[in-house]
Amino acid sequence: MKSGKVVSYSAEKKYGFIKSGDGESYFFHLNDVAMENKKDIRRGADVQFEDVPTPKGMAAKKVTAEQTFPIYVSPGSDIIVSKTNSCGRDNEAVFSLGRVEVEHKDPNEAVVILKQKARSVGCNAVLKLQRGSRTGSAWTNSNYKFTVHKFSAEIALVKQKSSTSDSVEAESNQAALKAEIADIKGKGKPSNRAVNDSGPFGIVVAVIVAVLFLMFVGGR
Repeated sequence: MKSGKVVSYSAEKKYGFIKSGDGESYFFHLNDVAMENKKDIRRGADVQFEDVPTPKGMAAKKVTAEQTFPIYVSPGSDIIVSKTNSCGRDNEAVFSLGRVEVEHKDPNEAVVILKQKARSVGCNAVLKLQRGSRTGSAWTNSNYKFTVHKFSAEIALVKQKSSTSDSVEAESNQAALKAEIADIKGKGKPSNRAVNDSGPFGIVVAVIVAVLFLMFVGGR
């Protein structure tokens, strides 16, 4: 029997890969896992198995696993952006703070702002991203039109699912996750951000008005 660790597993497709201590990779299917261990098969699980050559490579058969407990770890430092709730293999959205809307004349900048809003409250994902647009019009010149890009998304906390055979580690991990979510809730949902439909002419007028007002106040 060989020993190894599950390095990837799709619960939906019911197969994955095991890496043994010698660095070899083995394909396995849930049907080849002992009945009493099927619930313990997840990424990070320690397993034992028989290695069997197949036409497509080495496979693991008669797989047994230690009892494991789920834990959640950080998937990385980058903000995840997705048009759906899908956020990467072995990843799971463990908390959503709600939807936030952003408008900008540059669609790329709109996404950047959404990512900044997620990071500001301790979240690491922008999920269910939806995009629209509207026509902006300067209030000083109705003939001046411009496109405003509208984005909305859920600000969420995503974790990578893993496992451990240490129950104490699992309890500590769950407590840390609850504390992290509580901290995010305490910060509250970021505010929406809309474009001011003034255009360049409106901005110039606003500046002039502000200057004249300051001059008037200062001259009194």
